[in-house]
Amino acid sequence: MSKKYLSVSTALNFGQTAAKHQVTAILNLGCPDSRQWYLANQQALFQAVQTGQIRLKIKFWNKPVADLANGNVANRFVNYAQPKVALKFITAVYAQQKDLNATVDVNKFLTTKFKANQVVTQEVLTQIDREIAAEGITSLPTVIFDDVRYSDDQLVPITQLLA
Repeated sequence: MSKKYLSVSTALNFGQTAAKHQVTAILNLGCPDSRQWYLANQQALFQAVQTGQIRLKIKFWNKPVADLANGNVANRFVNYAQPKVALKFITAVYAQQKDLNATVDVNKFLTTKFKANQVVTQEVLTQIDREIAAEGITSLPTVIFDDVRYSDDQLVPITQLLA
């Protein structure tokens, strides 16, 4: 199912298409659970990418929840065209997530603190929303491993899925 709906054009893409496993992570920069899962799994994810075990797609979903409003703005600053630059930005924002979520002027915070610019178009955000809806995804974070969806209580470390 995810091969049909979760396109590569609206994701950060890492690894070879012919990798043994396909992994898609649906995250939000303002979501504490997304932050926790990503930071706990970041090293294992990219090691698995390097060794050809996984093809990784990371998408940032603007979930319409008041607590994620600042994260939804920050998601617009993830540069899908430059994955390496985007990874540095993601790690930096997650390191300062409390400040992000507490700020009143998110655009100013991101442009000043991270020297970043808003690069994601409304068209891309709309496409991601369509893909998420088509997949029936309702939780953050959600990880799709070889077309099996993991979220909430079923969300496990990537090392466990690779075992």
